[in-house]
Amino acid sequence: MKLASKLAGASALLGLVAGAMLAGAPGANASGTGTACPINRVCLYFNSNFEGARADFAYSDAGLGNELFTDGPAGANGWGVQVNNNAASLINRTGSGANIYDGRDCTGEAWATYGGERLNLASIGMKNRVSSIQIDGDCINRDQSWA
Repeated sequence: MKLASKLAGASALLGLVAGAMLAGAPGANASGTGTACPINRVCLYFNSNFEGARADFAYSDAGLGNELFTDGPAGANGWGVQVNNNAASLINRTGSGANIYDGRDCTGEAWATYGGERLNLASIGMKNRVSSIQIDGDCINRDQSWA
């Protein structure tokens, strides 16, 4: 009887500890599953009209081959697809301009976007052609899967 009582007490304590840990878990980061492009980011969307899965960028990235569409509504069209040469629309929520390029290392044909711009990439001939992005600073290759 005493063993059963101790087991029940230990089980209850474990439940309280687990609940406390979950309650203290950090919230989603600035990116994540929300449908809106977060402020201070350039967002590329898998589909036109800012639909489907999204990829958020806070910094320049010289190669989008290591980035995936894993933001926006979970499981949206294009979820988990490589960003490189697969973007159909863009929102620039930075306070300044950002350039997109059809070549790695910010080379090739380029298009400048301004802060607040919303753009279907087909309208400028860049649909499924974006391979690098320059937001601020040097165009270096950096993983932004955390963004």
